[in-house]
Amino acid sequence: MQIINQSNFLKYSMEKHTYKSIIAFCLIALLGTGCFKDEDFNFDKIRLVEFEDAVRLTPPAGFSYGVITVTRTTASRDFQVNLVGKQLEAPETIRFSVDTAISRFLNATTIRAVEGVHYDLQGGNLNFEVAKSTANVTLRLPANIPQNTGRTALLVLKLDGNDNIKPSENYRRIGVRINLN
Repeated sequence: MQIINQSNFLKYSMEKHTYKSIIAFCLIALLGTGCFKDEDFNFDKIRLVEFEDAVRLTPPAGFSYGVITVTRTTASRDFQVNLVGKQLEAPETIRFSVDTAISRFLNATTIRAVEGVHYDLQGGNLNFEVAKSTANVTLRLPANIPQNTGRTALLVLKLDGNDNIKPSENYRRIGVRINLN
C-alpha cells in the first residue's frame, strides 16, 4: 500500500510540475512577443535606388556586393538601376561614381581599373523618366584595352543618389572585374 501511495504522489508531483512549466513557457512567450514594436514601413514616403545585379547576385567571399566579370573585348555593359518606392512625378537625375575603397581586394593578379584605360562611364549621371521604375548605367570598355594575361582590373560602381532619392545601402554597389586576357 505504501508503494502505491508513493507512486501516486510522484505522478501528482510530475503533473503539477509539467503544468507549471507549460504555463511559465506560455507567459514568457506572450510577454516576449509583446515587447516588439510593430512598425509599418511605407514606401510612399521614401524612394531608393539600387542595382538590380546587386540584388540578384550573391557576393563572393570578402565582398559585400555582387561582382560581374566581363572580358576586355566587351564593348559595353548596361547595369539596370531600380527605383524602389513611389514612381516619379518629374524626371530625376541620379549621380553615381566609382568607389575607390577597394585596396584590400587588389593583389598580384587584380589591379585597380583606370578610367580612360579600362573603362569609360560617359559622365556620372543617369536619368529616371516620369513613371519609370528602371534606368541604366552604361559602362563602356575601350577597344584598345591593353592585354595583360592572367590579370584582372577591378572597378566598383556606387550609386550616390540625389537630394530626393537616396541609394539603398545594401544594394548601392556592384563590382566589375575586367578580364585582361
